[in-house]
Amino acid sequence: MEGPSWLPGFRVCAWRVVSLDAVTMAALEGDVRTAHPGAAIVTSCQRLEAYGFEPCDCGAPVRLEGRAALERLAGVAAGLDSVVIGEAQIAGQVRAAFRGTRGPLRAAADVALAAARDVRRTFPQRSHAGHLLDRALTTARVQPGGRLLVLGTGAMGRLIAARGRELGFEVLLAGRRDPAIGVPFVPLADVSGLGPVDIVAGCLGSGAGEVRLEALPPADLAVDLGTPRNFTGEPAGVLITLADLLADESRRPHAVALRSRLAQAVRAALDRRLARVTEDSHHPIGRFRLALERARQAALAAALAVQPTADRDALDRALHAAVNRQFHDLTEQLRRERAYDRALRLAAALESWVTPADAERPAAALR
Repeated sequence: MEGPSWLPGFRVCAWRVVSLDAVTMAALEGDVRTAHPGAAIVTSCQRLEAYGFEPCDCGAPVRLEGRAALERLAGVAAGLDSVVIGEAQIAGQVRAAFRGTRGPLRAAADVALAAARDVRRTFPQRSHAGHLLDRALTTARVQPGGRLLVLGTGAMGRLIAARGRELGFEVLLAGRRDPAIGVPFVPLADVSGLGPVDIVAGCLGSGAGEVRLEALPPADLAVDLGTPRNFTGEPAGVLITLADLLADESRRPHAVALRSRLAQAVRAALDRRLARVTEDSHHPIGRFRLALERARQAALAAALAVQPTADRDALDRALHAAVNRQFHDLTEQLRRERAYDRALRLAAALESWVTPADAERPAAALR
């Protein structure tokens, strides 16, 4: 498929970070930013990725260019690489990474994010990051119920706390300040005096550093959802990390199949978005769509000439919807079959119909 002029030079260098501790993660992120000045750095629960156009010799284990790099970015934004398949929070992280970028880098992000939005419409979100608690319980073979201590009051901590309440846990939320979400709050400094709990879930950010499990209340199950990992030391019971959740998923055929379907949807959505970007007025399909829009505008002007008191905005919306309804499938067929000669013939027909000399033709058709 053709693509925009910037596509061949777009590239990504990627690292898997799900198993890294805080010290190693911080050192790696510093090295990545140094090696990729001007790049957009995307961090997620699994990966650290640098997107840009400048070549480098950083030694990343994964290096992609062109369409493959753009598909990677679209997949990340669609939640394809997230521990919770299709989770929405990652799209905000991608947008934040590209905030302030311009030119081709901004264009690449726009295409990838638009494709991710398209995918979300066909893959309604069934779960969010709070469902990592369910995954941890399943992996550890632990039944819900009892006392749950959640460390961290950020977005992840609030979702885990809310999910814990839904599952019937007595939830305690610990952090630096009370988020006031209706869950009993405990300052982090007072956590050690709480006494035993059934489960402790760490949802601390990268700036929290390491937390020794011996300093926390004894728990049958400790769940470290930090990126990088926060918990160190010897757990009183079972310890589950994000890496464990991913390994467990690989043994579940349904989850593997779901991720595969999502990957296919990302590729299809990206194909469509790239086609639209490529189809300027010099492209056969772009010329056809432009001629179609001009015909629509001519029909709108003719209708207003006949009914000058009509609501212009309402009529404009109705015509826009009608044109999309009538010509969407045809446009997709032209793209799919690369029927460029047919697209040019259709464009020429529309262009010959909408001319200054024939300005009254649309009005005549409406009378």
